[in-house]
Amino acid sequence: SGGQPEHLIQFAMRPGVPMQSTLFALCEAAARTLRGRNVSAADVTAGKFAVEVTLLMDPTMNGTVAEPDLRGVESRDRALFVVDNNRSCWVFDPSKSPDDVLAAATAGAQVMNTESAAVFSCLTQSTRSAITIENVPRPVVGNDARPAAVAGTFYPGDAAELNRMLDDLLGSDQPAKESWPAVMTPHAGLIYSGRLAADVLKRVEIPETVIVIGPKHTRLGVEWAVAPHRVWKFPTGELAADPELAARLVAKIPGLTLDAAAHQQEHAIEVELPILHRLAPHAKVVGIAIGGGNWERCQQFARGLAEVIRELPRPPLLVISSDMNHFARDDENRRLDEVALAAFETLDPRTLLDTVTKNAISMCGVLPATIVLETLRELGQLGRSRRVGYATSADVTGDKSRVVGYAGMLVG
Repeated sequence: SGGQPEHLIQFAMRPGVPMQSTLFALCEAAARTLRGRNVSAADVTAGKFAVEVTLLMDPTMNGTVAEPDLRGVESRDRALFVVDNNRSCWVFDPSKSPDDVLAAATAGAQVMNTESAAVFSCLTQSTRSAITIENVPRPVVGNDARPAAVAGTFYPGDAAELNRMLDDLLGSDQPAKESWPAVMTPHAGLIYSGRLAADVLKRVEIPETVIVIGPKHTRLGVEWAVAPHRVWKFPTGELAADPELAARLVAKIPGLTLDAAAHQQEHAIEVELPILHRLAPHAKVVGIAIGGGNWERCQQFARGLAEVIRELPRPPLLVISSDMNHFARDDENRRLDEVALAAFETLDPRTLLDTVTKNAISMCGVLPATIVLETLRELGQLGRSRRVGYATSADVTGDKSRVVGYAGMLVG
């Protein structure tokens, strides 16, 4: 009483959620919460706590934040619910207009992608005159060291075994190293795509700083997250991070946040690290995980990244960590990937993003690729590309029924 309220919620968009059993389950959860805080039954019966109840019914879809359809929505009896990826907020406030309630829910959900953020409304009965419930990930500081999360699954967890695999992937061929500002490498299990990733990275001069930008495969953490750690650990060693550079990026790029949670189980950056360590053990690696986004946000990111790079004494290597299309038959996967790669090779980032979106190509790192291409364009360094190689998982498994595509590119 007198402190922050404790919200206990069960929310489902499907009809038919039983009210009585749901309320009973929430009361049990409330009792467990109070017990965990050493609140006695006497404190409860003494009236030190107030209980409020809100019922949501009759859910309807009301468009997106970019194009809402609020016809028939009355604030006096309906709450608005906004969902953008793993962030959401619902607001019930009869004192406001539907447009103002939508604005409040949009702000509470920290909407970044108005075109895809969904809007729902629910018939509402509440003992409160108004209520706002936000469900938004909060950044996590984390530890200095980021431990390996996918060792033993995406690559061997044993150091000796991983070293043998790296020997095989890198091979004895040592091509002359060239200067390229950016590359694209795949990030599947090393047995599937490690040879192509190694073939790309061993061809380039790796400077003292590497910025790896990959997609965010989990719902953990914030949507655009730079790893806050000081060191990356994996079975064959460790690579230094660059928290000072990470902080500069956060200061310049709208929406980018220092967050350990988003990187806790993410593999897109981690699988590149053993190869980078073998080739450039003294390099510092900044890892960025990208969730949703659109063209305008990619442009904002690129402008901020380019501004930071201009201030550095030596530019970093930008690594796009991306697989290509997922889970089509081998022939269809190759066709779709060729469409995406042809768009990539136009060196027009908007064309790449639009092509992948229009053709429903599941290139998981299309946003990182768009960001890096646009960054190079901002820096005046986007003039050529070279395709190092292409493969699918069928080249390893022999199974052509459901494959993932991999491409290696040099860009600049």
